Amino acid sequence: MSQLNSDSEQHSLSLVQAIRERIEQQNSISFAQFMQMALYQPGLGYYSSGSHKFGKHGDFITAPELGSLFAQCMAQQFQQVLSQIKEPIILELGAGTGQFAYDCLLELEKLNCLPHNYYILEVSADLQQRQAKKIRSLPENLSGRVEWISQPLIDKFSGVIFANEVLDALPVEVFKVIDNQFQQMQVTWEDNFKQTFKPMPEHLEKQIRDKGLILAENYVSEFIPNLASWLKSISENLKQGIVLFTDYGYERSAYYHPQRNQGTLVCFHQHQANFDYFKNVGIQDMTAFVDFTAVAEAADECGLEVVGYTTQAHFLMSLGIEQKLGDSEGDYTNYYKNTTEMKKLVMPNEMGEKFKVIGLSKNIDDELIGFSFSNQLHLL
Repeated sequence: MSQLNSDSEQHSLSLVQAIRERIEQQNSISFAQFMQMALYQPGLGYYSSGSHKFGKHGDFITAPELGSLFAQCMAQQFQQVLSQIKEPIILELGAGTGQFAYDCLLELEKLNCLPHNYYILEVSADLQQRQAKKIRSLPENLSGRVEWISQPLIDKFSGVIFANEVLDALPVEVFKVIDNQFQQMQVTWEDNFKQTFKPMPEHLEKQIRDKGLILAENYVSEFIPNLASWLKSISENLKQGIVLFTDYGYERSAYYHPQRNQGTLVCFHQHQANFDYFKNVGIQDMTAFVDFTAVAEAADECGLEVVGYTTQAHFLMSLGIEQKLGDSEGDYTNYYKNTTEMKKLVMPNEMGEKFKVIGLSKNIDDELIGFSFSNQLHLL
C-alpha cells in the first residue's frame, strides 16, 4: 500500500483528533459511531472530503463508471414505472460522480420518458460539485431537471428511488458472540484506536435477536442498526412507485453462514482491500456487505412490498443488456468496449453474482421487467 502524502496524512490526523475527542467525552464509542465519523464527519470524513474516490485513480470502481450500459438498462426499468405516473420524479441517493444520472437521463430522453425532476440526495459537498460539473455538460432540457437536496423529500411524490452502492456504506454495529451473548464492539483510545467488546445495549440486542441467528462462540459479524428508520426516512412520502437498490451482499442464510465467522467488513484504499479499520482514517473507504433479508424486513415495516430480488447479472439480462452492445461490424471499437463492460457487469467472477438487486414497490401492480428472467424472492 502506498504511503500517504503530507496533505492526506494531515487530513487523517485531524479526523483522528475529532474522533478522539468524541471518545474522551463518552469513554468509548460504538463501532457504528466510529464508522459514521470516519466516513461522514463534515469536511473530514471519507465521503465528505475532496479526495478522489471513484475510478482507476480513486479507491474503487462502481458499475456506472464502467460505461453507459448499466444506466441504459436501469433507464429501461425506470421507464416501465415512470410511464404510469403523471409528473414522475427520480430520486437518486448518493450519486457518486454523477455519471449514472448523466447516462440515465440521455437514455430516458431516447425512450421519450423523462422524469419531471431528477433529485440527487448527496451528503458530500465535494461530490455535489463534481456531479454538477458533469450534469452541466448535458443539454439544458436535461440538466435543468436535476436538483440537489441534502435531506429526503418532504412533499409527497411518485416515481423511482434508486441507489447503487449506498447500503454498503451505512454504518454498521459489529458484534461478537461471547458466552452465548451478543457483545458490541466499542472503540477506545490508548496511543491508538483499540477495540473492545461490551454488553450490547438492549434496543440493539433486540434488533439482532429478532434475526433468529444461531451462531457459534466467538462468531464476529455486523448489522446495520435502525435500518427500517433509515428506509422510512427516504420512502415515507412515496405515493406510488418503486425503490431499487443494487449492492454487493447476500440473503441472511449466506450472510451469517457458519464459515463467514469474521463478518464482511472491509476497507479499500487505492483498489487494495485491507481489514485495518483504524488505519488511514478518513482516507480509505470502509464498507460491509448487505444483508438483503434485513432490507426486505425493513421494507415490510415501511409499508413497501418486496417484489423482486436477483443477481445483477440476471437483472441486466432481463433488460436485454446484450442487445445494447452496438454494431460488431460497423463500429467494432465501440462494440468491443461495450462487450468488455458487459462482462464486468454480468460475469460471475466480476460483479454479476456478488451484486444483487432488490425491488420494493408501492401501488404498482406490474411485475418489474428486471426480475422477469429470474426472481429469487424465496431466498430472502
